[in-house]
Amino acid sequence: MKIKIRRNTFMINGDSEEDDKKRETIKSILINEENKNKSDLHNYFLNNKDEAIYKHLPYFDIYENHFSKYRGKDINLLEIGVGYGGSLKMWKNYFSVSKAKVNIYGIDIKERCKKFEEDGIKIFIGSQSDRNFLRELKKEIPKLDILIDDGGHIPEEQIITFEEMFEHIKDGGLYFCEDIYTSYWGDLNNNFKTSFIEYTKKLIDYLNANWSLEGDDLEANYFTERAYAIHYYEGIVAIEKKLRDRRYIDICQQASIGKLNKY
Repeated sequence: MKIKIRRNTFMINGDSEEDDKKRETIKSILINEENKNKSDLHNYFLNNKDEAIYKHLPYFDIYENHFSKYRGKDINLLEIGVGYGGSLKMWKNYFSVSKAKVNIYGIDIKERCKKFEEDGIKIFIGSQSDRNFLRELKKEIPKLDILIDDGGHIPEEQIITFEEMFEHIKDGGLYFCEDIYTSYWGDLNNNFKTSFIEYTKKLIDYLNANWSLEGDDLEANYFTERAYAIHYYEGIVAIEKKLRDRRYIDICQQASIGKLNKY
């Protein structure tokens, strides 16, 4: 039996009374006592009357939790999937405080998306499933602080993009893959066997590979040496990149400091 997926989407593109009601409904969902003092992105989204921003509502808390530490700093951000152009402007607005130099890059397969370019925003036309395109892109843009994959959402595309672009993330940077719910659409990924979620489950092993026993098949690799954490949320996998201190691996992984009580 097939289960119907519920997609409740509000489309707001004006100032009608109906649009105002929808904004208030979204506001009541987005902003609460817990996040009201950390909701700049939420409010930008709610008050947007420029190019459309199309995002899942739970993402905004995730963005604020991970992105806030970059505000006011010089950063390079790439979003795959330009769409209506609004989210690129949102990132530019959010990070451009205290005279920070913010470079926003976008990728889309549609040529029309070039029209969203402006000062601080550059857009490249190409497919995220094209490894050669991504390799050429890395030659043209600096190392990234944040990468957001909001592109085609096909698991194969998500995997290819991660394999090509993770190494282009700076130490201390973030890799976001959005809309990973497509991993649960079996017809897209060989009945779940080739899904992006299944792919990232293997990354959990590599995150911990330094603890594998001698003789095991699991060996530390590039990801092991440079990944700090993997966060799973509804709709998003977020990976923090951080080069490990070799002394932790080679000299001291554990320590006990202080008096030991005898039992």
